[in-house]
Amino acid sequence: RGLRGKLPGCVIFQDNPKLASLDGLEGVTEVGMNRDGASLWLRNNTELLSIAGLRGLRGKLPGCVIFQDNPKLASLDGLEGVTEVGMNRDGASLWLRNNTELLSIAGLRGLRGKL
Repeated sequence: RGLRGKLPGCVIFQDNPKLASLDGLEGVTEVGMNRDGASLWLRNNTELLSIAGLRGLRGKLPGCVIFQDNPKLASLDGLEGVTEVGMNRDGASLWLRNNTELLSIAGLRGLRGKL
């Protein structure tokens, strides 16, 4: 069920007012990045509660991770398999902004090295 394996580009979910979860992406093991240097970009998903559907991701993300304006997202659980994060063209690796219910970033505990 759902997508499987490597996605060659960035995963972007933006302006999805009814999206509550990323279920169906559990089989995705790798992602690439876009020309701006982002690998994961979740922005303005007003009902997003969980990113646990990303739990299949393993290893290094070549680009940065951006979570912005996801007011109901409470944790980053689902990213435990990610061990490294690259940078975008501005030199950012991790951008967490205006996720008003975000209580835990423990899902990033698998990260090693520099951000």
